[in-house]
Amino acid sequence: MRRVGAVVTAGRRGGDRLFWGVVGVSAVLVVVTLVASRFVAEPPRLPEGARALPRMRPAPTSTGELLRSLGVGSLIWYACFVSAPLFVWLGRRVPFDRRRWPASLAVHLATVALLALLTAWLQYRLSYGGSPLAPPIGEYLRVGLITGTLPFLTVAAAAHALEARARAHERELEAARVRGQLAESRLASLTAQLQPHFLFNTLQGISTLISRDPPAADAMLASLSDLLREVLRRGDTREVELEEELRVLEPYLDISRRRFGERLSVRVAVDAAAERALVPFFVLQPLVENALHHGIGSHAGAGRLEIAGRREGGRLFLSVTDDGPGTAVPDAGRGIGLANTKARLQELYGDAQSLELGRPADGGFRVTVVLPYRVREAAAR
Repeated sequence: MRRVGAVVTAGRRGGDRLFWGVVGVSAVLVVVTLVASRFVAEPPRLPEGARALPRMRPAPTSTGELLRSLGVGSLIWYACFVSAPLFVWLGRRVPFDRRRWPASLAVHLATVALLALLTAWLQYRLSYGGSPLAPPIGEYLRVGLITGTLPFLTVAAAAHALEARARAHERELEAARVRGQLAESRLASLTAQLQPHFLFNTLQGISTLISRDPPAADAMLASLSDLLREVLRRGDTREVELEEELRVLEPYLDISRRRFGERLSVRVAVDAAAERALVPFFVLQPLVENALHHGIGSHAGAGRLEIAGRREGGRLFLSVTDDGPGTAVPDAGRGIGLANTKARLQELYGDAQSLELGRPADGGFRVTVVLPYRVREAAAR
């Protein structure tokens, strides 16, 4: 749940950073424009009584003329920069969606028109004041509305593009949060289903020894207690090192040795390079239980169980092999143990894992799990 809260907080902080980032950039641009306006060239003066004919202006011949042709220092530049945070705020409060887009469009166009008129009026007051040569205010505002609409529309479009990108990022975070919650719930459900399953099977095995071999049944209960203590102590741990997984598995192997007696021999062969690899917690127990039930327990003779682990490049191979009759293949995917193991591996690693069932060349049955080879960060350093 703390991870979920962190995702939501990150989404909210991202929106706040966008707004205040636009405010900061606008302030910097205002200052830059103010400084650059000091270098703007004066417009050419016409002789008295001359009239300027509309024609294509020549290319600027100096930096000052270039700045003046771009409008640097004019009031519309300052107005656009200062209004940028307003359009970001409007994009949040009145967003364009399928149901309300006509009303949103009307609000934004009205805001653009109001800002263009306000800027034209302010420019009129600053340029002419009470001069008798001032043009009619109505005509000036009409021209200002036409010329000022495009710059404000450009700023509004840029602000909405930034806000849309921020909303898309928040939706991705929300989708990731939901997927994480579903995956965690599914893993918890699978684990909760798996642990009672092995517990009931183990208690059933212990019950068969109580009447005919009480000391062995008592030792099995002690090993079961150790195993349950290890399982409960780790709580919702997802992954452990393979070395630790084997240590947790040892009480269950003790239970199995006492249950089958001299009929069972167990061999563990794990490479040193594989001992530090991370594996799902409690992943070996259902594989061993499946081998004991379908392999060793399905016939009266002696049986051998082998647990192996090795690293090959970026992959970790885990296998549990028995020398039983090898009849578990048709039914292996139907039980709770292997079915839950498949589901857990899929939830944790997606397509980067595999669980393969097969018969070795010399008989028996083998379950092989292939995982991406990973170690804890501290161990990697």
